[in-house]
Amino acid sequence: MAIARDELIRILAEADPAGLVARGAARDEYADEVDAILSLQGVPQLTEITNVFAVSFSEPGVCTRDTARWIAEQMVARSSR
Repeated sequence: MAIARDELIRILAEADPAGLVARGAARDEYADEVDAILSLQGVPQLTEITNVFAVSFSEPGVCTRDTARWIAEQMVARSSR
C-alpha cells in the first residue's frame, strides 16, 4: 500500500487524535507522526499507530484504538494501489 504523505497529513488532521487541530494548530501539525507511520512496514497495525502517538506525545491512549482503526481504514481507502 502506498499513500502520499500529503494525503496522510489530511487523514491525521481529520482524525485529530490529540485535539491539536481543534485547538487551532496547523493542519500539518501531525507531520512527525505521519513520517513515523510512513516508516512502518506494510499496512500499519492498530497498535503501531497508537504507539506512534503514545511515544510522540508521551501519553499512552492519546490515540484511541477506534481512532487508529479509522486512520488505518482511511489509509487503505485513500491509497494509490
